[in-house]
Amino acid sequence: MISEVSLQDYLDYIWPPLPHSLKNHVDSVMKILEDSGTINVSNDRWAAFPVDPAKATERKGAVFQGLRSIFDAVVAASKRVDPSLEQKFSLIVNGNVAMYSDRGASSRPDGFNRLYSKTQGEQQQGDDARGKLNAGAKPPRNVRHFVHDLANPNQYELGDAQNDEDDDFAKLVYDMEQILALDPCRRFTFGTTIENRSTRLWFLSRATLLRTKPFDFMKERRQLVIIFLSLAFSPLDQMGWDSTIAFSHVDKSGRRQYRIKINDQTYTTIDVLSDSAAHSPLGRATRVWKVKDSSDKIRVLKDVWLESDRLEEHKIREAILADAKTLNQRKEHSFDKQLEKRMLRPMDYCRVRVGDEEDDTGAVMLRSFDLGKAQLVHLITPRDPPAVKTQSVATSMPTDRDSAKDSASQSGTHQTKRPLLRRMIPEDAQQQASHHHRYHYRIVFEQCATTIYDERSLANVFRAIVEVVKALYVLHTAGWVHRDISGGNVYWFNDEQIGLIGDFEYATRMTDRGHHNVRTGTPFFMALETLANGYLFTTPTRKLGNDLQRELDFDLVKIKNVSKIRAVGPIVPFTYNPLHDLESVWWIIVYVLFFNDDEMNSSNDPTYRQLMMQKLFHGRLDVNGRQVFFRNFNRLPDAHRYLSPSFRPALEILTELADVLNTAYVNSERTFPTKIDNQCFKVHKDFLVPLLSEEYIDSLVNITLIQVKENPKKRTNSEVGRPTKRSRISLSQGLNGHKGGSCSRRSTQRHT
Repeated sequence: MISEVSLQDYLDYIWPPLPHSLKNHVDSVMKILEDSGTINVSNDRWAAFPVDPAKATERKGAVFQGLRSIFDAVVAASKRVDPSLEQKFSLIVNGNVAMYSDRGASSRPDGFNRLYSKTQGEQQQGDDARGKLNAGAKPPRNVRHFVHDLANPNQYELGDAQNDEDDDFAKLVYDMEQILALDPCRRFTFGTTIENRSTRLWFLSRATLLRTKPFDFMKERRQLVIIFLSLAFSPLDQMGWDSTIAFSHVDKSGRRQYRIKINDQTYTTIDVLSDSAAHSPLGRATRVWKVKDSSDKIRVLKDVWLESDRLEEHKIREAILADAKTLNQRKEHSFDKQLEKRMLRPMDYCRVRVGDEEDDTGAVMLRSFDLGKAQLVHLITPRDPPAVKTQSVATSMPTDRDSAKDSASQSGTHQTKRPLLRRMIPEDAQQQASHHHRYHYRIVFEQCATTIYDERSLANVFRAIVEVVKALYVLHTAGWVHRDISGGNVYWFNDEQIGLIGDFEYATRMTDRGHHNVRTGTPFFMALETLANGYLFTTPTRKLGNDLQRELDFDLVKIKNVSKIRAVGPIVPFTYNPLHDLESVWWIIVYVLFFNDDEMNSSNDPTYRQLMMQKLFHGRLDVNGRQVFFRNFNRLPDAHRYLSPSFRPALEILTELADVLNTAYVNSERTFPTKIDNQCFKVHKDFLVPLLSEEYIDSLVNITLIQVKENPKKRTNSEVGRPTKRSRISLSQGLNGHKGGSCSRRSTQRHT
């Protein structure tokens, strides 16, 4: 369900306002159009459309070329009223020609508005890109337009039957998603659909998808003139561009790089570390770049759209450290310092401003229009859903670093989008209706560390895991849970020989019973109970070992006589707890072992390993196969038969860790359904015993990892590979124009 508003409300609150010099002179423009014959007064229609599109004999591309002649005539008439007007956009009726982006694109709008004149540096960028691309990633021959120049995509149909509308709506939402996904300079985008004469205007931001009620562009000519005047002369920020990020240059590989402003500092991008989350049009759209600061030092910059009632990441970090500091009962205690040294260090951050205002999807983009007054309508005509077994409810599009290119370029023709859109419809219309708005936030981190995905030393992987568990020990004791432990936010920082943990934007206090306390995380690494949204260990499947109380040298000062971990409270609703963070750590190790080989001692059965990779890391909200694997951990050492034989010591570590977790789960849920015993959550020291075993770690020192190449014949878009930020989910569902049927569960109602 999406919001549908009146055309007048749309023009008053959402659409760019008319140029000041034309606000009281629309009638003068109309008179010029009538005198010039652009409007056929006697036939009460536009002269460019002697008959309705539905009655025309030409193809739709030729028929709707009439819109371009009308647009050009409107521009010419307005310049007679005010010669000083500077045209910013032209109208192109494209004829279904593919757009191009250095990140890949498959969008084919029937028409769009294009930058009338290139901004400084853009023309050279286009020439440079074409020159470099000719040597390798050459765009298709019929490509004439870059996505970065495109605004307000249009989709046309000659007919106006329900199927024509559905086809247009599906294609347009995909076109709009492509703009937001492939151009980091965009904050939002407009769109237009026309079926015969029935016209709708559309709007998409990271929080809202809406459209207008239909109007007749042939009869309501004054409204069309107002729309064209705004399109022709509106500045870029009013058309969705972000003035704080600008094109910089094209690198040697043909990729666009940008200059990004944070406060008074400008950072130049070097490489994209993660941007697949941007392919979910409704959501946080997290992008992460490797950047250079003004001193040419390498940093990491994150750009994200946060829910309006959520704290910025640096403030969450500060709150966590403040709570950790309260654990320091004596001067020699330093829990906050121990935790801080294992966290990524922010050095710059800001809420992005547009002009004099902090950018916001509600107050700024919608000019505080109350969407609660809008009517809820189906995005497309409701149809019977596919069988449960064929539905894809996960968000994971496991990919490599070039996932954005793959996801965009593999999407195929528009004919594939209609069934996809059915999966994009939110499960709960009332959740969609609340329009949880977002603000734009950026943060720069001092360290540019290596993620677990990219670390090639297996010993360093385990060293990083040790540091993360120590960090979680303090975090959990201070009353917090991370809720998004994954291979993408656990790092090995070689400069300081330490493991780091990042991405605290979803961290929350365990006492928080707010509406953000729902399923969160990356499905590849989410704990079983988090995936199932319920308790799974209330009935043990076998007799577990004794709950041994082990002692070990822990370089964090031991906690004595301090407040216990805060209770999670009633078991209904289900609550995220520290064991889930630790289980996510366990799944990271599983992932590393299954998606890598020992460079000197590879797998003996790569075919079976591929099957297990697909079984365990499919990215869906399905716990069955994963639960069997996790609870039958006594079989783990046998996995060396299809993994690298060198991994056997690591598999033994994994077995011991699974034993600790299974025991803790069963013990904590013995009192179900009356309560959950939160004292059983404190297993961090037991968890560290195998990880700190010198015998185990020494056996891993000489193992250099090589990433496993996937079998392209067996791989689908929802199967094995590297998960991304886009893989995170929540219970409410947003829109996703990405092929493969995976729908982002981060919605306008994102609660985490």
